[in-house]
Amino acid sequence: MTQWIDWELALRTAKGLIPAGPKVSATEAAQIVADLREAAQTGLQHAEEISRLQSTGQAQTLVVDRAGWATAMSQNIQAMLPQLPKVPPALPVIAGAEVGAVISVLSTRVLGQFDPFSGPRLLLNAPTITQIRGELNLNARDFYLWVATHEQTHRLQFEHAPWIQSVFTEALEQVFEGIGSGTHSMAQLAEKAKQISSEVGELTCIMSVLEGHAMVVMNDVTTIGSIKTIRRRFAARGQNRSPLATWIGKLLGLDAKARQYERGAKFVRHAVDEMGYEGFNRIFAARENFPNAAELDDPQRWVERMS
Repeated sequence: MTQWIDWELALRTAKGLIPAGPKVSATEAAQIVADLREAAQTGLQHAEEISRLQSTGQAQTLVVDRAGWATAMSQNIQAMLPQLPKVPPALPVIAGAEVGAVISVLSTRVLGQFDPFSGPRLLLNAPTITQIRGELNLNARDFYLWVATHEQTHRLQFEHAPWIQSVFTEALEQVFEGIGSGTHSMAQLAEKAKQISSEVGELTCIMSVLEGHAMVVMNDVTTIGSIKTIRRRFAARGQNRSPLATWIGKLLGLDAKARQYERGAKFVRHAVDEMGYEGFNRIFAARENFPNAAELDDPQRWVERMS
């Protein structure tokens, strides 16, 4: 059984392409790490209080630099992917270079990630958080807490709906099943994925709701004094999609759905306004409780189904 990605090459490629983060002194770096760790703890408390979901397990908190983030992300993807009995000879090298390049780009854009596949662990990308905070001229502690609350909400989601992981792995297994000698790149895998409408469609809805839920919870934190400024400036910068969602999107050809996370946030906001967080949380009890594509765009239909 083999992997279809040369992971050593992927990691070398990523680390070779990753640009240096903002320059800070050793004292400043230590303070940023300490503040991010504190934000992770407080963020979990806020996520629990707002979402009405209580953490049921343990998870590491890792504050990493970009190289450390690339290592963790490669471990995350590797843990998700199925092993194959046979892989076309050229594919691991080509895919390794492609995946490494994607990880290097994501390391400069993604602020944090909850990793249920090779963890559970919360990753906070200190250089990128510092860079974006500076570019947007945001209050550091408020911004750290805002980011951490989002990622800790993902932690609660996976703890209360562990079956979500199987949906990811099932979709990927469908993509890689019967992989042929003519497959030479991620782009060809994406083309195959587009033919698997049921699995990809369900995964699209689930990812939309997970991201939308985390966005709604983070924006409902009332103790972040500058939250309106953060939301306005961050929205102007562009949506921060999680690395897992971005990578899955590229692989499964979902990037064309530009409204994916906006749809999810609108769905969750409507459902929470109608049912409260306690009522909304029934969504995590079973796979069939998640909305289908029609309900995602018409959340009242889902509310009525769950009532």
